[in-house]
Amino acid sequence: MGGKQSTFFERLWLTFIVSGQVIVAPAIAFAATYFIDFGGILGDQPLLRVNLIPWILGAALGYGLLSLTLALAVGGWMPIGVADKGGWLPVLGASRRMRDAAMVDRARMHLMNSPHGKLMQIVHREFHERKRPLMEVHGGLQLLAAPLQIALAITPLLFLKYIPSEWLVPNRLLEVAMIGYLIALALVLRAFPGYSERLVGPASSIRRFLVNVTRINWMFPVLMLWLVGRIFVGFAFGWMQPDLSQWQQIAFEKTVIEAFLPVEVEIPETSFLDMLVALAVLPMATFTTMAVLGGGREDLPDWLVEKESQWVDLDGDGEDGGGDDGSDEDESGERDDDGGAFDSEASGAEATDSDEDDSDGLDLAGALSKARGLVQKATKPSNDRDGES
Repeated sequence: MGGKQSTFFERLWLTFIVSGQVIVAPAIAFAATYFIDFGGILGDQPLLRVNLIPWILGAALGYGLLSLTLALAVGGWMPIGVADKGGWLPVLGASRRMRDAAMVDRARMHLMNSPHGKLMQIVHREFHERKRPLMEVHGGLQLLAAPLQIALAITPLLFLKYIPSEWLVPNRLLEVAMIGYLIALALVLRAFPGYSERLVGPASSIRRFLVNVTRINWMFPVLMLWLVGRIFVGFAFGWMQPDLSQWQQIAFEKTVIEAFLPVEVEIPETSFLDMLVALAVLPMATFTTMAVLGGGREDLPDWLVEKESQWVDLDGDGEDGGGDDGSDEDESGERDDDGGAFDSEASGAEATDSDEDDSDGLDLAGALSKARGLVQKATKPSNDRDGES
């Protein structure tokens, strides 16, 4: 532990980044999209759309918390302390098998095989073994997640584009789009550790170069991805040319926001597109940050990091032991010969006794034991003559 580098300040900063990704980033993105109406510069309408402030704040908080929940649930997030106690069921009181050996093993295997656990292992390897700065690894993973975030934003629209129209229920387009989104999110999070394991090194170097040259801060990549995703989704939505009257059946959004904010809420016509962008950018961003936050710990258990040096090579031990036996045989050949004769006699006697006691045994075993005894009798006189000579 003393030789490991402390990551307290880096992980503390990552904690603030997660909070900013969940609350601050969507609020800034929504405000930049809707709060300023550039048509009001030369027209009669107001420049600032103050009436959208309740929706901007409510949607930013709601989509941020929803994205965090999806990232943790679909990504298989589980603290190490929870795994050591047997998983979520004993910790939440749904099971009385706290610290049960079978439950602990099952929870540990679940964490190791989950996307969150695999990404933690990658972060630990890059930071502790390859000596990359923790924030550099975080930036590399965020860079690798960018194309997947764009794909997540477009997937629900493509899902609705190519699904047969007779399968769609009127006024249920939102539910169908969310089903396609959840399927895509599960596949992307499952594939992301394997995809990033090979490319996290070069991506980290590219991110370090971009930071040194452009001096971008932690929020710039999220906002840039939001802008790019919003453009792609807008093009895809225009290409599909859907019936906007069906897409406006999202009254639950207004109901939920008004339940928390005691004011009348006005929702923009294209709020559905912003929801797609938010659910594409934010879950991947928080998923990678949470994985770096967990993988950067100095006290990760051995069962999770799987260091090769901590595994015992049984074959290697057997080979070493065989080599020692060979050297002893070279040093005292007569003793080994006598031991071999004694072993062969003992094995022959045991085989004979077993044949007598178990007469119903296999004929093949009896024949082998008899042949072994004959070979022993035939070779014993020659060994005695060699000893006398």
